[in-house]
Amino acid sequence: MKRVALLLLALNLFGAMILNLSVQESNNRVDLILNFDIPFDGKIVQKKEKEKIILYLPDVKILAPWQKKLNTPFVYQIEVLPAKGGSNVLIYTTKKVKIFAARSKDGFSLKIGIKNPIPTTSAKSSFNIGVNWKWIAIALVTLLIFLLLLKLLFGRSKPTKTKTIHVQNPKTSEFQIKFEKPLDERNKIALISFKGIDYLVLIGTTNVLLGKYKEGEIGSLEEFESAIESQDISQAMRPAPQDEIFTTIEEYKRKASGEL
Repeated sequence: MKRVALLLLALNLFGAMILNLSVQESNNRVDLILNFDIPFDGKIVQKKEKEKIILYLPDVKILAPWQKKLNTPFVYQIEVLPAKGGSNVLIYTTKKVKIFAARSKDGFSLKIGIKNPIPTTSAKSSFNIGVNWKWIAIALVTLLIFLLLLKLLFGRSKPTKTKTIHVQNPKTSEFQIKFEKPLDERNKIALISFKGIDYLVLIGTTNVLLGKYKEGEIGSLEEFESAIESQDISQAMRPAPQDEIFTTIEEYKRKASGEL
C-alpha cells in the first residue's frame, strides 16, 4: 500500500495528464474540452501571435500531439502539443476572437471556449428584412410603367385615347397615354403624360424618347401626327452599333432631363 501511495504521489508531482479531448462547434462558438487524470489547478498562460493564439498549460502532460481541423469561419484548426514543463493549446484563427475557460467542479475537466465577436449572418439577415417603403414605391411605379409599355405593344391598332390609371402607394402619381400609333408589328409611337409633361416615345425594338412637350401642347390627333412627322423615325428605329451604346444612353438622358 505504501508503494502505491508513493507512486500516486510521484505522478501528482508531475502534474495532470490529458486523457482525451473533444470539440463542439456552433455558428459563433467553438468549445475544446480536455479531461484529466487528476484535478487541474486552473493555471493558463495566453500568448497571441499572427493568426494564432497559444494557451500554455503548466504541469499538464499530453503523450502525443493532437490536431483537429474545423469548418467554422473564425477558427480553422486546433492543436495540443507537448511543451517544456507543460502543454500548448494552439488555436488558429482568421479574425479576432474571445477566449474564455471554465473548469468543472471536480477539476477533472476544462472547457476552453472560443467565441466569434462578429454577429452571425442570420442576425444580419434579420436586420435587412426591415421594410423600406421608398423602394417599394419605386418598384410599384416601375411595374406600372412596364405594364403600360406592354399595353402599348399589344393593345389597340389605331391612334386613340385611353383611360387614366391612378396608383396610390405611397403618393398618388398619374400616368395617361394620350395617343398611340402602330408603325409596324413590333414598334409603336405614343404620347404619355406624367405630372404635367407629355413625352413622345418610340417603343418596340428600341425605346427612344423623341421629345418632351408642355401639357396641352399636343391636344389632338392632328397635332400628334404632326409631331410624329417632325421626327426622323427611321433613324430612331435603327439599332445603335455596339460602340455607340454609351453615346445613345447619354443622348437619352439629355433629352429626358432637358429644359422645355
